Amino acid sequence: MVWKQVDNIWEELYQYLIDDNFILVTDKNVYNIYKEELENLLKGREEIYIIPSGEASKNLEELSNIYSLLIQRNIDRKGRILCLGGGVVGDLAGFAAATYKRGIEYVQIPTTLLSQVDSSIGGKTGIDFSGHKNIIGSFHFPLITLICTSFIHTLPEKEITCGLGEIIKYGLIQDYNFFKYIERNMNKVYSRDMKVLSFIIEKSIKIKLSMVEKDKLDAAIRQNLNFGHTVGHSIESFFGYTKYNHGEAVILGMMYESNIAYKRNLIDKEYYNEIIKVLSPLVEQIIFSNDEINILLEYMKNDKKNKYGKISFILPVGRGKVNIFYDVEEELIIKAILNDYKKE
Repeated sequence: MVWKQVDNIWEELYQYLIDDNFILVTDKNVYNIYKEELENLLKGREEIYIIPSGEASKNLEELSNIYSLLIQRNIDRKGRILCLGGGVVGDLAGFAAATYKRGIEYVQIPTTLLSQVDSSIGGKTGIDFSGHKNIIGSFHFPLITLICTSFIHTLPEKEITCGLGEIIKYGLIQDYNFFKYIERNMNKVYSRDMKVLSFIIEKSIKIKLSMVEKDKLDAAIRQNLNFGHTVGHSIESFFGYTKYNHGEAVILGMMYESNIAYKRNLIDKEYYNEIIKVLSPLVEQIIFSNDEINILLEYMKNDKKNKYGKISFILPVGRGKVNIFYDVEEELIIKAILNDYKKE
């Protein structure tokens, strides 16, 4: 898995243009911000496809449109897709690269904090289907991931929160000292302190790669990266990917799943409260009815991480430590989601 931080992404990208044997996929928001830079990069060529911004674009229709452009432009098996955008662009265009002519190269150019620390790293690609997140996908590692922190200057606060969800997760699953560093420097992250952000991005990538390199196909230790995602994905699906972005849903998921861990005596009250103290100001808790929780459970039961007909949970078992569980009682899941985690 190859990645590097670059200062001038537009100069860097020239070396990844292969004559006319490539296309560039981006979304409407990114295109509107960087239209001039993209026009200078492509010099009038038509090798660009712009998807609508948002998770709803990770669908079969947009995937088909990318295939059509690849065919129209006669992209062969030595061709390449440049994925310029957040996680949606990377997942969708990466999956197109994985499946077009049984696989072509792609380059990840993540433009959001979340995609720089998470989705562009590790080779997972895919689309959503029938309300289920990333239910169709494959492992296909990019040629390289190019990290340019200057993209972060254009992000709204909501996107910073989204990235923090995955960043905090890295501390909770592997490095408690990193978790405490993030807690101390939260304001600097929101103020776009580049020194702090560069350190956090590099540290996050190294933590993720330490697991991916040992478990490329997500069969063992890499599953620890799914902390917060079992409940988080169900929340995203429940709201049709419109109310919460991925990182916000993961923050909520980590709070609910930490509550499960606390109720199972896997972590003590002090550590549980420590987690909630950091996470709860970032995203407001949702009050679900019993009927709504039953819908969430149905989404969880169809999660791609499940095995043996059991819902998979990654739960904290100590400071900076997690483990996988397939035996969480449905009653306990319901209690955790009904719980006001601020009053535990």
